[in-house]
Amino acid sequence: MRHRRLRTPLVGVLAAALGALGTLTGAPTASAADFPANPVAKPGYTLDFQEEFDGTSLDTDKWLPYYLPHWTSDREKAKARYTVADGVLTERVDQDTPAWNPAYDGTVKISSIQTYDKDWWHRFNYAMPNDHHEADFNGYTTQYGYIETRAKLSDTGGGGHQALWLVGTKDTSSASANPEIDMIETFFSKPDTWRIAAYGWGDPNFLGSWVSHEDPVPSGEPTEEYHVYGMDWTPTQLNFYYDNQLYKTINDAPNMPMGMIMGIYTDAGSGQHNDVWPKTWSVDYLRVWKKDGGYGDSGYERLKNRQTSQYLHIENKTGKAEYGSVPATAWSSQWAPETTEAGYTRLRNRWTGDYLRTSASDGYVHYGAAPSAAAEADWTEESEAGYLRLRNRATGGYAHTEGLTGYVEQGDVPAGYWTSQWTPEPAA
Repeated sequence: MRHRRLRTPLVGVLAAALGALGTLTGAPTASAADFPANPVAKPGYTLDFQEEFDGTSLDTDKWLPYYLPHWTSDREKAKARYTVADGVLTERVDQDTPAWNPAYDGTVKISSIQTYDKDWWHRFNYAMPNDHHEADFNGYTTQYGYIETRAKLSDTGGGGHQALWLVGTKDTSSASANPEIDMIETFFSKPDTWRIAAYGWGDPNFLGSWVSHEDPVPSGEPTEEYHVYGMDWTPTQLNFYYDNQLYKTINDAPNMPMGMIMGIYTDAGSGQHNDVWPKTWSVDYLRVWKKDGGYGDSGYERLKNRQTSQYLHIENKTGKAEYGSVPATAWSSQWAPETTEAGYTRLRNRWTGDYLRTSASDGYVHYGAAPSAAAEADWTEESEAGYLRLRNRATGGYAHTEGLTGYVEQGDVPAGYWTSQWTPEPAA
C-alpha cells in the first residue's frame, strides 16, 4: 500500500468545526484576539492523548512533575513549580527557584513536566553522569500523530524560553542516541516569533545537524492572547501549524516513539535572565491524535524499473536522476511521495530533500528545489499492467530508461514499454 502525505492545510476542516464549537467549558477567559480552542474531534483522526488541565492538580499517571531527575544530585531542584486552575496549567520560574543541575548545566533554572523518564534519557551533555537511578516512568509516548496545544507565552522579556518538545525513547543505553523535536522553543526576548528546531542526537535515521526556524508569527500577540500550535508528525515530514495554518515544514521525521516535555526555562541558551519575576506561561490543553488507518511503513519507497530491474537514485549527485544497483539502505534511492492540493504526486528524496523534476533544457529527469507552483515537479501516476508510469505535468513526458544511458529520461514512450514502467517498493 502506498503512503500519501496530504499537504492541504487543516484550515477548511477545522474552521467549520470551530464555528460550531463555541467556548470550551473551563477554558481560560477569552480576550478579543484569542484564537479559539479547536474541537476535540478531528475528522480523519482518533484522539490518542488528551490533557485539558481540569481540576486543581496534575494527573500524575500522565505527568512526572520533575525535569530529567536522573541527571541531578538533588531531584528536588528539578521539581516543577506550577498551578492548575480554571482549565489552565501555569508553569513558573520564581526568583528563588534553584538551578536544577549546577554541576553540569550552570545557572539554568527550570520548571518542567514530562510524560516519560528513564535512566540515561536525553543525554544532552555527554560529560554528565547518570547521577542516580530513577524509577522508569511512562505516562505517554507516541510515534507519529497530530500534536496540538493552545497556549499563551511569557511576557517577562530577558533571557529564557518556554518549550514543548519531544525526545525519542528507543536507545536506552548511556549513548542515548534519541532524536529531539522542539515543537515550541520560543525565547522571551522574541515574543512575536515561533521558534522550532530538530536534531538527531546520533540517530542515524534522522537529522545529522540542527535544523531550526525562527520567524514572526502570521498574526496576533502570543504573549497577550492564546494561540493554537500544532505539529503533524508523519513518517517523512514534520508540518507545523499556527492557528490551523501551515507555518513551517521540516522534510525529515524521527521513526521511533517519543516522550513529551513541557516547561519554562531561564539561561538555557536563550540569554541571561532579567529580574522580572515570576516568569510564567499558560497552557490550555495538550492533545495528540493518530491518523485513522495508521501510518504504515517508513513512508519512503524505492522505484524499481521493470526493464533493467534497477532503482532510481541520485547517489552520484550529477544533477540528473540515475538508475542502478544501489543498496536498499541508501537514502539516495528512497523517495517520499507527497500529494499536492491539485492531486499531483511529488517525489522528495530522503537524502537531500530535493524533488524529482524535469528541465526545459533537455530530455532527462532532474532533481532540485521545487516551489509549490512548479509544474516541473508534479507527476501523474498511471497504472499499466500492474506497474506505475510517471507522467510529468510540465512536459507531458514519461520517466523511462529507453536509452540505457544510466540516466532517467523523460519523453513520449508507448504505455507497453517496460522502460517506462516502475514498481514502488517500501523502504526500510
